[in-house]
Amino acid sequence: MFITAGSEEKLAACKDLGADVCINYKTEDFVARVKEETGGKGVDVILDSLGQAYFQRNLDSLNFDGRLFLIGTMAAGLRVRSPENKAVIIREVEDHVWPAIVAGKVKPVIYKHFPLSESAEAHQLLESSQHIGKILLFP
Repeated sequence: MFITAGSEEKLAACKDLGADVCINYKTEDFVARVKEETGGKGVDVILDSLGQAYFQRNLDSLNFDGRLFLIGTMAAGLRVRSPENKAVIIREVEDHVWPAIVAGKVKPVIYKHFPLSESAEAHQLLESSQHIGKILLFP
């Protein structure tokens, strides 16, 4: 598994979580490194939560049949899905994702908890990008 992150601290955390190849996208050309590590082939799948700024470089990092998944970036409105399609997605999650969660194979990385009254501070931390993992608000 390859990951990219913008600090050595985040790279170390990802390595501790099981990443095989850790690339600092701020100091290293991740396309060149991916190609080097894969013998010029590229990777099979990229999960991208940053979006447009890295779109072309992500495409350049994929192998010929690779897949790029954009997560949480919306340039347009949501696509309407039929009830049948939603049912298929739910079944797939129940069959493939939920068992891994129940077995403890998938665990969230929680960085910090904030009371709801400190939501402004939580948001500042989020914007600073200094956290590694999720920031939680509680009542």
